[in-house]
Amino acid sequence: MLSGNAKKTTPQKRTKKKRNTKQQQSKEQSAPTTAIPIPTPAPGREEVSSQKPTSPPTPTPEPAPTPADTAPVPEKKPEQSTQPAKPAVEQPEPKKSERIYQVSCPALMEGEVQGTLSPPINDGPQCSAQSPLSLTAIGKTRPLKFANPVTTNCAMAFTLAKWSTDVSGAASKVYGDSVKITEIGTGSDYQCRNVNGASEGRVSEHAFANALDIMSFKFSDGSKTELESGWNGSEKEKAFWRAVHDASCKLFMTVIGPDGDAAHLTNMHLDQGCHGKSCLARICQ
Repeated sequence: MLSGNAKKTTPQKRTKKKRNTKQQQSKEQSAPTTAIPIPTPAPGREEVSSQKPTSPPTPTPEPAPTPADTAPVPEKKPEQSTQPAKPAVEQPEPKKSERIYQVSCPALMEGEVQGTLSPPINDGPQCSAQSPLSLTAIGKTRPLKFANPVTTNCAMAFTLAKWSTDVSGAASKVYGDSVKITEIGTGSDYQCRNVNGASEGRVSEHAFANALDIMSFKFSDGSKTELESGWNGSEKEKAFWRAVHDASCKLFMTVIGPDGDAAHLTNMHLDQGCHGKSCLARICQ
């Protein structure tokens, strides 16, 4: 129950408020609405760095043309120069040493033989003598002359000097002390050839100036003996030639006479060649 002083709310006032509310809503609905753009957040640093730049698209290669599609290209001929060709410059030959290397020979220096030192001999890979001698006589006390100068090496010259003493003694023993050797006839000395002049086989010691062939002797009484006729000639001739042969076999490394082979019927071969592993063996025929 309400007191007598209290006033009741009239329905008219409530209606007025409701009307005002409806009018306000209708005004809001009728007013045009403006869209406010929402800003897009900027990408962070991590997002920017993680994005890789895109590479341009790779062009598709075109297929190579086949030989049938390719036209032949004519070769260009080199242009000929109109200028005259320059003459080739000749290169000077290298200077050769003017010095000749040779060795002295004690037999020549001491007067055991008479002669001179000759220039080196070089007749190819198999024939040579670096310090050859041209001898005119052998022996110091009683020199024995050669009919013609002979070319030998120093080893032969040294041995021939000793040999001269022995053959002079053989002449005195066979023909008497008054008979002296005045000349020695020789055959081959230095010659570039094989043994016995053969087309094949071993190189001769003559090719090194290391050999000498003896053919004859002349004496002070005017007589002469040759190996070809004297080897089996008179008793004195046979004795003399065999004494020469024996003396030769004691001094030279190789001695070949008429009893050795047919190639030495006219000459007695003497050389200082090497025989055996130690070069101590001798050949005496």
